[in-house]
Amino acid sequence: MIDLELGIYPIIISPNIGNPILLNMKKNKQKAQFPIKNLSFEALIIASKSHSTKNILEHFHLNLFIQPILKESGDFEKRRGNLIDLHLVQIEKIEKLDFRDQPILEGENCIVWDIYNCVFQFDDVFGKRKELYKIKLEIRDILTIEKILKSVDRDFLLFDIVHDIPNLTENKINYHSIAIFNKNWNDFSFIHATDFHIARRNDFILNYLKDNVRSKIAQCGTNEKKKKKIDKFVLTRDFEFKEEFQEERYNDLRKAKYNFNSNLRKLINFANTKSSQRNLDFMLITGDLIDYLNIARGNYQYKNNFLVLLDILLGRNKGLEKPPFLGSDEEYINSQEIMVPIFTTVGNHDYRKGHYGMRYGQIHKIFGMTHSDVKGYYDTEFFNIFTTLRSRDKYLKDYFRYINPNLNFNLKIGDHYNFIFLDTGQDSVADIHDLLKGGPSTKGIKEYQVDLLRAYIRLAHNQKVVVVMHTPPVSPNLSRYKRRKYKRRFNIRNRRLEWSDFYESNLKKYDGTGRLDKILNLKYQTIMYNWSTLLKIFTGSDKIIRRKVDIVMCGHTHTLKEYRLKEAKQTERINFGFWFFPIYIEVPCEVYTSRYRDKLKDFKNHLDLKTWFDANKPFVFQTQAVGPLSAKFKFKPPGFRFYTIKNDQIISAKIYSLHLL
Repeated sequence: MIDLELGIYPIIISPNIGNPILLNMKKNKQKAQFPIKNLSFEALIIASKSHSTKNILEHFHLNLFIQPILKESGDFEKRRGNLIDLHLVQIEKIEKLDFRDQPILEGENCIVWDIYNCVFQFDDVFGKRKELYKIKLEIRDILTIEKILKSVDRDFLLFDIVHDIPNLTENKINYHSIAIFNKNWNDFSFIHATDFHIARRNDFILNYLKDNVRSKIAQCGTNEKKKKKIDKFVLTRDFEFKEEFQEERYNDLRKAKYNFNSNLRKLINFANTKSSQRNLDFMLITGDLIDYLNIARGNYQYKNNFLVLLDILLGRNKGLEKPPFLGSDEEYINSQEIMVPIFTTVGNHDYRKGHYGMRYGQIHKIFGMTHSDVKGYYDTEFFNIFTTLRSRDKYLKDYFRYINPNLNFNLKIGDHYNFIFLDTGQDSVADIHDLLKGGPSTKGIKEYQVDLLRAYIRLAHNQKVVVVMHTPPVSPNLSRYKRRKYKRRFNIRNRRLEWSDFYESNLKKYDGTGRLDKILNLKYQTIMYNWSTLLKIFTGSDKIIRRKVDIVMCGHTHTLKEYRLKEAKQTERINFGFWFFPIYIEVPCEVYTSRYRDKLKDFKNHLDLKTWFDANKPFVFQTQAVGPLSAKFKFKPPGFRFYTIKNDQIISAKIYSLHLL
């Protein structure tokens, strides 16, 4: 992979794998009176100050291509088809601008402003390249693309953008940066996945456990009685993603010894299967992509864990021979390349530099392991508890280079949906209460992001607005004290207090309102800055832009919850400090909880569902992690949500989780 800190040649930074361009041939055909001759899109180039516009044009002339990805597995180069010419037809230099000063609000200006506030805060993300250009590119060989689409029998096809840089032996490739569809976007399906926590050492941890068991078996020799006494579960267990939860094997799943890298590999397999069946169009990924930046244990062919993540997504392996690499257990092998477009934002772990100790505190539990499982495991890099939470924006540099240069952006799907991606920042030390309790809040939304969010909502016009973010806007702190208190208040005997006891239909029996914000601290593990402003924007009670959003999708806490929010005529004060040092804040909206995904199923009439949804929005769908388990709340196996939109209305938000085979 080319080191983008080096050289001064211009490069395309957007689109890229974490924010690809979606092109639709069917829409172009519907608009055109004659057969379409080309597909066009805009991209962003970054160049050094020494390059003129003419130099840049010469640099890209006859050197730009797109390359289709035809197969998900096999030799990496052989998965791809022939190069197709990409033509640069227009170029314009972008001066530094503030979108708020522009006479006309345009999405392009918002994208550029976000890059200036993120990427350009550092001197060396793209080396000496500092100048932004907007270019228009054309794909003219439409007949070839139509033939390929027919041959692969899919609704869409992914393409890399390939830049054959003169005098370099390796091409600059923006993987999966173009997706060409041929479909009607009134109906579509997508996955919301979150909290992958990819790290090179995840494979080593599982290899360590398996080697221990194999060693014990070897020591038994031919003594079959001793062999039978050895717990071989880690050698035989295997998973697949299925709908809902495997209730009958909960105890097995709780100690199933998860490999977060392998969980993502399973998700890629699931997504590819659904896509081949024409039942999946794209995937939203809401942060904590990696567990921490530096490699704690493993080969040093990888500079950091962002590049480990990229290889898993691309189904590439480094070709090393020793376990847990090629030639060993399939659990460690990147066998499939993801075949659907993905859109990413980051989480608080993506800002972290150093790893945590596997044998520290209760960390083993989030891996589904016991304390004895990790006994004797050591990382090759020294673990220092004081540097574990060290977070800096600059640790995102390789995310900007190879995955997505934008932390905040929007995605338009068809004519009726607008997804707004919002970065919720790194760990916040301002909320000591949450940090000490092991559920860190994040810094949250900066002032320029508030303006960006409002701008993107305006640009959505009459489209449905879905906000995609890592940290949830509301999150309950259900402490042991609160559990005892409400178990007594609800007169619950002979069973434990369940989250379902707080569903709005149940709460109405006790206080007549069904409101969750009246009884629980809902600012635990949420965002610190502009929290109240964000909730007001979501509920349409913001003074600047009075328009409700439709859905908020988030992760962070590794738990599964669903809420609906409502503008509050009378706000409630909550204490989010310690009991001996109370800090009171107002919750600027009413909050209710229930299994709203079940409510979606109750409606048989499309208009009735639309009426109910519009009256009760916005809905917050919080999803469990693909990677770690929650160490604090009721156990839920790793999983994700699968959304279905029919006639422009969400009709399902299904839960899929890992099931033991």
